[in-house]
Amino acid sequence: MVNSAGAKRPGPVTIAVVLMYIGGIAQIALGILAIFLRYTPEASAGAAALTVTLLGAAMILFGLFVIALASGVARASRAARTGATAVMLLGVALAVVDLVVAGDGDWSGVAVTSVVAVAVILPLWAGPGRRYFASA
Repeated sequence: MVNSAGAKRPGPVTIAVVLMYIGGIAQIALGILAIFLRYTPEASAGAAALTVTLLGAAMILFGLFVIALASGVARASRAARTGATAVMLLGVALAVVDLVVAGDGDWSGVAVTSVVAVAVILPLWAGPGRRYFASA
């Protein structure tokens, strides 16, 4: 693809965009599943139904936000690149908080989130990605 300035999007940036799209779509799917969880006997018996529904809706909106950022990154938007970086770092921070709160010692979530964050952030700020956004 070619951005408005005419520079061709580098392959690593395209891979980062695809990872962001996959993450956004997965977040939307998980949000829909969370909304369906409100119909389980455990959730509908107490006041948890509203909380579960709001959590699912927030997950769907966050997934749409990630997809919007991915579209901006694909068009060489510097603001989208900064937003994508912030969202990825926030994801790592939330994974660490989840590790501490859960107290189960399961580092897999932190590891996977960190690898994905590096796979998205690094191509946006280094090498050909930096030149791609500079030419926009």
